[in-house]
Amino acid sequence: MNNAIRLRDVNLIGVYGSPNNRRALVRLRNGNYVKVEIGSSLDGGRVTAIGDSALNYVKRGKTIALELPTG
Repeated sequence: MNNAIRLRDVNLIGVYGSPNNRRALVRLRNGNYVKVEIGSSLDGGRVTAIGDSALNYVKRGKTIALELPTG
């Protein structure tokens, strides 16, 4: 099951909104869900981009990409 979400990681659950006003639903490590937009704080970093099926955020100078699970 390569496409299953890993419950101990931060996971992208969904993306919604118009292309120029995207928002995303993210599941945190502790099981809580948060709605984020570009500029929002996430997992000690800041959301920099939200695409059709992915989200990028920068944490400690490193860009982390989250993708929607497939399958």
